Amino acid sequence: MPSETSGSITFNGQRTIPIFRDPKERQRQVRRTLILVLACNLLVALAKLSYGLLTQSLSMTADGLNSLMDAAANIVGLVGVEVAARPPDSSHPYGHRRFETLASLLIAATMVLAVTQILESAWHRIQSGERPDVTSLSFVVMVITLVINLGVSFLERRRAVALHSSILSADAKHTAADALVSTGVIVGLVGVRLGYPWADLVVSIGVAGVIAWGAWTALRDAAQVLADRAVVSAETVEQAARAVPGVVGVHGVRTRGGEGMIWVDLHIQVAPQLRVDEAHEIASQVAQQVEAALGLPADVVVHVEPATAEHLQPQRGYEPWRGRST
Repeated sequence: MPSETSGSITFNGQRTIPIFRDPKERQRQVRRTLILVLACNLLVALAKLSYGLLTQSLSMTADGLNSLMDAAANIVGLVGVEVAARPPDSSHPYGHRRFETLASLLIAATMVLAVTQILESAWHRIQSGERPDVTSLSFVVMVITLVINLGVSFLERRRAVALHSSILSADAKHTAADALVSTGVIVGLVGVRLGYPWADLVVSIGVAGVIAWGAWTALRDAAQVLADRAVVSAETVEQAARAVPGVVGVHGVRTRGGEGMIWVDLHIQVAPQLRVDEAHEIASQVAQQVEAALGLPADVVVHVEPATAEHLQPQRGYEPWRGRST
């Protein structure tokens, strides 16, 4: 069976990403990962919610609600991945990949809803003064679900890096928060068994804080993609372009993107006496060289200029946001 990848690169100087020959394979792997995680989250949520409600443990019920929000987020992610995989059309000439990022925003929204529900339950507990019933089975349920959460978080984190997927990255952070939350719940249950019923309440509020932090990080990462933050250093693109014979100068390098696709535009300078077809051939080689250097599918737009004193400068000669040349 042929390999799904053709090597790997270090992306943005921080992590290694495989180069997928078939973009559809990336989508299939993201979808399979989300389905597996969805099944695990539903199992974990059922166990925590049912036993948490049975024993009136607020922290355990809150943790179960958090896992249920995870499952809902997985469903949102599956829908987002399917929409993002649609090919470009007349209304979306750049494709639909940003819908995957939008799905990660919806995941953050579900986390905020979970925080609201937990805090409301905590306030009710303060007013009612109810005491949870902690049994040995409570610890068994929590330890088993903790192990599942740790395994799922490890899997999602690895797949998020391997597939360069913000949806998996956002969900991995949510699942990692679950593991931390479950640990806190276990500590709270120990406190209740030792005669400190308020420990359950304190832990439930801590759970809300952890989930809120996860929502913030997911929102922050998605916002960076939607705000077109540079994803590759200009130096990397410039070095790749200058390696092509005939390129005299490079400037105006800009990058943006995410979800396994990068958009790049740059200006190159070539000898003024070249014919148009010769300059075009150099530009085509630059586009190929840049994409190979990035190691991810890239839409590279190369603007060709004559290598004259006017154009051999480190910055763009035209500022479209001002509508004039500089």
